[in-house]
Amino acid sequence: MRYVIENHSSYRIDDEDQRELMSNFDARITDEIHFVDGLKRESQLTIAGTKPSTDPTATEPIKLPAITIPAAEFPGLNWVLPNWGVQAVIRPGSSIKDDLRTSIQLNSTPLLRTVYKHTGWTEIEGNKAYLHAGGAIYEDGNDESVTVQLPPELSKYDLSCESPPIECIRATLDIIKLTLPEIAWPLLAATVAPMFGEVDFGLHITGRTGTFKSEVTSLFQSHYGCLMDARHLPGSWSSTGNALEAQAFLAKNAVFVVDDFVPIGTSWQQRAYQTTADKLIRSQGNQAGRARLTDTSNLQQTMFPRGLVLSTGEDTPEGHSVRARLLIIELSPGTIDTKDLTKAQKNREKYPGTLRALAMHLAGTDAAAALTSRSEEIRRSYLEIGHTRTPAMLARLTACIEYFIEWAVLEKAITHKKATELTKEATESIKQAGMKQAVYLEATDPCDLFAASVRNVFGAGLGHVRTVNGGIPMKAEILGWVTENSHSDMPTWKSRGPCIGWVDWQQDELLIDVTAGYNIVRKSAGNEVSLTKQTMLRRLKDSGRLARTDDARQRNTVRVMSEGHPRQVIAMILSTTLETQEKPNEYDERDTGE
Repeated sequence: MRYVIENHSSYRIDDEDQRELMSNFDARITDEIHFVDGLKRESQLTIAGTKPSTDPTATEPIKLPAITIPAAEFPGLNWVLPNWGVQAVIRPGSSIKDDLRTSIQLNSTPLLRTVYKHTGWTEIEGNKAYLHAGGAIYEDGNDESVTVQLPPELSKYDLSCESPPIECIRATLDIIKLTLPEIAWPLLAATVAPMFGEVDFGLHITGRTGTFKSEVTSLFQSHYGCLMDARHLPGSWSSTGNALEAQAFLAKNAVFVVDDFVPIGTSWQQRAYQTTADKLIRSQGNQAGRARLTDTSNLQQTMFPRGLVLSTGEDTPEGHSVRARLLIIELSPGTIDTKDLTKAQKNREKYPGTLRALAMHLAGTDAAAALTSRSEEIRRSYLEIGHTRTPAMLARLTACIEYFIEWAVLEKAITHKKATELTKEATESIKQAGMKQAVYLEATDPCDLFAASVRNVFGAGLGHVRTVNGGIPMKAEILGWVTENSHSDMPTWKSRGPCIGWVDWQQDELLIDVTAGYNIVRKSAGNEVSLTKQTMLRRLKDSGRLARTDDARQRNTVRVMSEGHPRQVIAMILSTTLETQEKPNEYDERDTGE
């Protein structure tokens, strides 16, 4: 079988040279475009066509409009009628469409193009390259012929810069003068960190209005494109969760600022903010997205941040596990020097030049292994700091900024002596920032919140505890009891709220009834403690807050006799729960219930 084009129509010729019309038009594939986002590859075809003119005096054919379709839609030829109308006719026949499709392919010499839809590192024809809106950066410079097509929100990720690298690097290091070292150095380290590979944590800058959060953050974001000022940051917490996930996915090996975390409005709207933050930051920390199904019930590609999410807001995302995946930095009024801020803003056009030069260096160097080894070495020295995730976070930031400063020496932007001073200051500043994380983590630790809820039940009169014999306990005033007016020397005590359990000062135990008592404490905590009872008990045990458990029955509750009846209780450490420093033996052993 052969295929020919005559008079702008398509024919097939069989082995006996019999000619048969397949279509009254001639179609050719002019462009074959492959779109790559880093994980999947999609193809599009641009098709142009002609058909004979119906005017006998015409010397030129009728040009059919060029169309672009997904490559998967090409074989069926169902794109002909919607795009070229009823005058473009395909002859009927059981195999006509197959032959016409083959004819179009054989008679086409399309221009092959690859379009990248993400920033960051990739491999092009065996060479390591860093993609940005202005092309691809190789070891020997930028190649503008590489097409990078980013969505509008990310189109300003452009490392184009005319200034010499030395000037750009010095301008970047001058940002440190903008504010306190424990704020500036972690931010600079976070800015360069995604250039070295995957990052499994984020940063959050919090502070009241007027502390220049967005302005300061934009200076670091501007290292990935000078047009990303405070009014043109790539992400906003007012966007939908799906939109932020997609944007953070495409901003590969780059900082992605999500600005203005201020949960306002109805309780439902506030929860929506928190839910969006929870999903995005968990995805950052886990380096994995939420699995979804397509409309045909097939698993589709999951999206997660492939760079580093740098968040700002007047508030801070809730949740212990969410905050554990963040390095939280607080800006207070007066923290930012406005003169230095103005100077830094004037250098905005130089900042992309720093990362452009760094990308050229990294394109010719395999720094990943050395950086991972150095991070692990530093992490082992930080094991006592904060949450279990905090040491690895601080170690990665420290290793990245060490490498950056050493590279600045190679570029002759600073001297070895200056590099030593900066490295010492940066290391200590990042460590100091990490040590402050305990404040934010304690405020969201479910065990701390549960203990605080117990204290709230007593203080607000929502419940009380008795001795195991049913009497009034020692220190009754902090255990849900109040004194009433009395004309005698002995005070009269009155309990408030229902009984939630029992207390044993000598054993330093607070015995909370596992059903009625737990439910009252849980209700008092509200949405702050969302764990199931079994998980909450396990967390209490793991945190060392339980005085004892029933190991024989493999339970985190115990059986006790109180007020003459067997009870199933949560045996919490009394002094820890009440946050009192007194020792049990400092109290009178008298049991007023006897």
